[in-house]
Amino acid sequence: MDLLAIAIALAAAVCFAGSFVAEQHVAAAVPEDQARGLRLFGRLARSPLWCAGACGDAVGFALQAVALAFGSVVLVQPVLVTAMVFALPLAAWWNGRRIARADLVWALVVVAGLAVFTVVGDSSKGSVSDAAGPWLWPGLAFGSACLGLWLAGRVARGPAKALALGALAGVVYGIIAPLTELTVAHFGQVGVFGLFRSWPLYALIVCLLAGTAWQQAAFHAGDLGSSLPATQVLEPVVAVALGLWALGARLETRGLAGWVALGLAGLAMILGTVQLARRAASPA
Repeated sequence: MDLLAIAIALAAAVCFAGSFVAEQHVAAAVPEDQARGLRLFGRLARSPLWCAGACGDAVGFALQAVALAFGSVVLVQPVLVTAMVFALPLAAWWNGRRIARADLVWALVVVAGLAVFTVVGDSSKGSVSDAAGPWLWPGLAFGSACLGLWLAGRVARGPAKALALGALAGVVYGIIAPLTELTVAHFGQVGVFGLFRSWPLYALIVCLLAGTAWQQAAFHAGDLGSSLPATQVLEPVVAVALGLWALGARLETRGLAGWVALGLAGLAMILGTVQLARRAASPA
């Protein structure tokens, strides 16, 4: 089941890789006076390229939901970090350059970190109850983080604004992952009509809309190198934290050496993802 979840998550990562390159290309070209509020989406929706990217996002999210039906969020979300690896040839082609040796090195760092994480770590699903109690303190913590990043995005300009909004999108997307796992599991228990009587579905919809809006605002505010690393790093970090904290998922390994290996694997994935995002955004 874990291997199936990993395979489906890799397919989702491919879809996400293509969508963010297409969406940022369109969003960055929108004039500033047409980028406020819903006007930005009105302008973006006129572009066939952006609509194709949005479809890629939708397919990627659907595949992510299927992957979460088979595997824990603690397993699936780190796999989605490979979106940057799949974006490498696409971004190189888009910018008219060859894949540099450094790109391949950082891609191998990400893949090696992911391999160690999945082999050494033993993840398991947590509770699928729709009780709101376990989400109270995590919700307050990450809600406060979202508020602070939103305020920073309001006052910042240029790359700093893109960074703040990209981080905000990353936190929200990280919240989406455990909500998706909870919604999928609850659907299997109570069916469609029961799903509409519980809160996770509505929280998921709100977060999807908010995350999409803030990601497009980040794409408009600056290049991928400014916004994407924060999004790509914070999403799995927040998702895994919520999976462990709110859903009661578990990540286990053998002894101190195993935990050291997991820590180094996580650092390798984070560092490799940041470097790949910056290099993928470079026009040279």
